[in-house]
Amino acid sequence: MGFFENCDPDQRFTLSKFSWTPRGRFALVFDFDQRRAIKLYMTEDIRDEYFIFETMAKHLDGGAIRSDSVWIQVSSDGNELIDQGCQVEDDYTMIPCYWTVDQFPPDLPTVSRSDLVELDRLGLQVDRVAYEVIEGHKKEAAFKYLVYENNIGPFWEEINCVIGMHSRMIHPHIVSFDRLVTETVKGVEKVVGFTSDFIPGGTVDDSKTRLFKMKYLHQLIETIDYLNLELGVVHGDVLSWNLLIDAETDNLLLFDFNSAFPLGEKPEISDVDLVVVAMFDVITRSLGDVLDGESPYEVDGAQLLNADLWEKDPEVNLDADVSEFHRVLKEWVERRKAADEDPDSEEEAKNPIDWPELPDPPLVDCSGVMEPRDSEMRQRLIMAGQPYMTWQRPSSRELGLPENRGKVLLATGQFR
Repeated sequence: MGFFENCDPDQRFTLSKFSWTPRGRFALVFDFDQRRAIKLYMTEDIRDEYFIFETMAKHLDGGAIRSDSVWIQVSSDGNELIDQGCQVEDDYTMIPCYWTVDQFPPDLPTVSRSDLVELDRLGLQVDRVAYEVIEGHKKEAAFKYLVYENNIGPFWEEINCVIGMHSRMIHPHIVSFDRLVTETVKGVEKVVGFTSDFIPGGTVDDSKTRLFKMKYLHQLIETIDYLNLELGVVHGDVLSWNLLIDAETDNLLLFDFNSAFPLGEKPEISDVDLVVVAMFDVITRSLGDVLDGESPYEVDGAQLLNADLWEKDPEVNLDADVSEFHRVLKEWVERRKAADEDPDSEEEAKNPIDWPELPDPPLVDCSGVMEPRDSEMRQRLIMAGQPYMTWQRPSSRELGLPENRGKVLLATGQFR
């Protein structure tokens, strides 16, 4: 179902840590498809991440690992599943300490996680969902959420950036914030994510043959100027996979602010340079060859513009000559660069959004001692008989099985 059916193992899994127990050394692996953590024990001390991820995918997708297992042991070649278990004391799943609704601006619309129906899996911690707005009328949305504890800081930055932009205006070329997604635990309403408008049709990166118009470039330039110079926001990832074309309005839209930061915080990353990189990718479809291992975030846009490499891919369709796209880009880059170097120009954005500091973590019971922690072990909550938030869901492979076809899967991971 969606992203996880065709992605590489290193796009689906992440390695949280290596450690050991009396059973032996293990790798703690998080699976973003099923949203679960599993300890992988091997008969040899192997630290090759790709091998570990391939081994996990093989046994998970083969249906050999039970849904309640928190550890497995495999042979040295990874082919044989030797043992598995679900003992609470072996459960190393971490649960983020979610923020309360009152830690966000008042009067923001909300929707309960249990009211969201999963329609598709778009990527790591983001799904396409639907919910009922009024009786008989459903809305589709993109649901971004926090389930992996190492993303707590970046997710706080992203959600507040999106809310901050929303508080200024609904921009015609930025995918709009929709609602906070909440869940009540121990009588307290917690924020677990947010929804934004869902724009069908895939990204610009997904289809090289779709006509790319000159007006889209002008819209992108205007949007980046608005973000940088008006709101003081650097998107930080303005590349073709974060650009959409709305078929209904025929407008370009920018989305995914999980790399955004305040203007001036990371001077080595420039949205202006990234727009050049994105357009080079759109036009030539040879970005990977040109980068040759270099990060797109390190490319100097002016240098790339001056390189004799702007040859249109035969399958790419444009409504103007490459030379015209190149001219518009070059004039804009020169204008922005001149403004940056002008000592009389404004150094700060005109109307910057607020970037609230990450709240101090709550006090969590750690073996009888209350300590500030931004996540807590599910093991401790189970042993203490306390309620906790669950996220685990069937794998994409399981959803295609005959016994699951036609069932409604909620964003909680449970079938309705």
